[in-house]
Amino acid sequence: MSIRIRVILVLAAALVLTTILAACSSRPTTVQIVETTKAQNKLDNAQATRQAVIDAGGDPDAQVQVVIDSDSAAAIANNERNATATAQAVLGTVSVGSGSSAIAQGAAFDVEVPEGPALTGVINVDIPSRGAEGVLFDPAIIKITVGSTVRWGHDRKSASSSTSDPGQDEEWDSGDLHKGPFDKENPSFDHTFTVEGCFTYASVFSGDTAIGAVCVVAE
Repeated sequence: MSIRIRVILVLAAALVLTTILAACSSRPTTVQIVETTKAQNKLDNAQATRQAVIDAGGDPDAQVQVVIDSDSAAAIANNERNATATAQAVLGTVSVGSGSSAIAQGAAFDVEVPEGPALTGVINVDIPSRGAEGVLFDPAIIKITVGSTVRWGHDRKSASSSTSDPGQDEEWDSGDLHKGPFDKENPSFDHTFTVEGCFTYASVFSGDTAIGAVCVVAE
């Protein structure tokens, strides 16, 4: 066989191979077909769900679609909470906080001024968690002089707060007090008292039972 014929055969074979590869590369692979089918199914399901919500009179753009049966435990609990809120509104009180930590505004407990000399300067109040006692303020009731500062703090990762009961001449709110995973110092909150009187406060975070009072007296 001559060299010329060999060259022609080689070129023809190369052309055929190129044509075959081009044809194969233009076809979707099995994985691509499966992924495309999955994506289409998701779109179809989403559209069907959206239409079902619209047909039921709901908002298809709402973040959560929840239907509570009138005789369900959730509905009963909601009715009880609504009844409590209505009763408190009649009495001029409003619930704040959540769960077992909810307190009634305007219903702060009676406080007797502690005996002994009043503390002055910066007074530390810890917010520990003590087993069955739960979260509490330590000391729970303090007597300080006008112009003194109370500093609340703790070293726990769970959040607590020092939040004054509303309707008092001194108001404060520490917000979320908790130690983050990268915090080197314990969280704390300061409030300087300038008005005489006893002022009650609490931690409004869920599960906290801590209540306390600061009695401010003249020097």
